[in-house]
Amino acid sequence: MTHLKNAFVDLADWPELDEIQLVPVLPAYAKARALVWGVVTVVVGLAFSGPLVAIAIWGDNAPPRVLWLIFGGLWLLSMGWWALEEWKGWPLRGYLVRDRDVVYRRGWWSRTITAVPFTRIQHSEIQQGPMGRWLGYCTLKLYTAGASGANLEIPGLSMATARNIRRMLEDQSHE
Repeated sequence: MTHLKNAFVDLADWPELDEIQLVPVLPAYAKARALVWGVVTVVVGLAFSGPLVAIAIWGDNAPPRVLWLIFGGLWLLSMGWWALEEWKGWPLRGYLVRDRDVVYRRGWWSRTITAVPFTRIQHSEIQQGPMGRWLGYCTLKLYTAGASGANLEIPGLSMATARNIRRMLEDQSHE
């Protein structure tokens, strides 16, 4: 019977991700996120307060004060937490293209660092919606084998940067 070797891997020898080298995404993407936050804040605020105002105006009795406090508190808490995540998380967003992989980091409260090796990338896609066209940013999506969706999305890139990364990935796949 043959014995299989399962050698120890010293992780200290692996290359570290130098987070200082991360390239920030475009400020236009921050504007888009702030705009989405503002619209959602207003819509959710109206959805919470609209029925209570309607009851107060057209109903026989005013809604209990505790409903205002509950709905208002939930609205403030959720929208405030989201605003804090955007404000504190924005400086942490960044991407890095290295010799063998692409890395993207985001998040303040719940930080995510995703690295996709070039050898796993099946295809890529550049997406730009109406807000992206208006503000001048796009999203690069990288798809790997066996996944149902994009394994890595890097939002907030200029179209030229996204095309250059995509071209470099295509050149890597032909070597």
